[in-house]
Amino acid sequence: MALIDSESRQHGMKISIQTHPPKKEFTMNIQSLIKAVTVLLSLCLLVSCVGTNKKTAQQEEAAQAPAVEKLAKQYDTILFSPFTIKPELAKDYPQAAKTVQQSMMTALQQEKRFKKVATIDEGKPADGKTLLIKTNITNMRIVSDSARFWGGAFAGSSGVEMDLQLIDGTTRKVVRNEKMSSWNNSFAAAWSFGSSDHSLLDDMGKIMAKYVAESVPKN
Repeated sequence: MALIDSESRQHGMKISIQTHPPKKEFTMNIQSLIKAVTVLLSLCLLVSCVGTNKKTAQQEEAAQAPAVEKLAKQYDTILFSPFTIKPELAKDYPQAAKTVQQSMMTALQQEKRFKKVATIDEGKPADGKTLLIKTNITNMRIVSDSARFWGGAFAGSSGVEMDLQLIDGTTRKVVRNEKMSSWNNSFAAAWSFGSSDHSLLDDMGKIMAKYVAESVPKN
């Protein structure tokens, strides 16, 4: 900013000019640059964490997943008893059991390996090639949209745990008891804005369908 001595100018005297550098504007530019760099570094760190966590989770899953043991006999019909859920969980997730069952049935139907995939008709006897499926959800937690939005990864993981029973249709004996579970990666869920929270039950149904399909020996 220039300051001019007007009185000196009127008397023909030498004008004094003082120039001050724009310190405030320069300081603001530096602060903006620092903020931009900080945000950029934070984003890079978040992407790195998500990628590392997803890769680690996949590696652990591959290392821990045992080979599926085949059942003693072949089945060409899969019948479902209505899936159940613990009463205390049903209060918060009333549609959970139905969602998992529908997803599992659809996935098995798409396999096109079995002659019939349907819900059981208690009034009709099952033949010797029928496998009955029962499932009870024992534990689950799904992070809400608001919690995921405000808390991000710190809102925790969404997951579901259940007991799966495979029953021979003729003898009505349990031929397989298996505890199934799936918990998502909280960092990946935050990065996808809760997408894996929303798809958890549907994904679990597909996982169980794959397990059953691999358990039944092929012709």
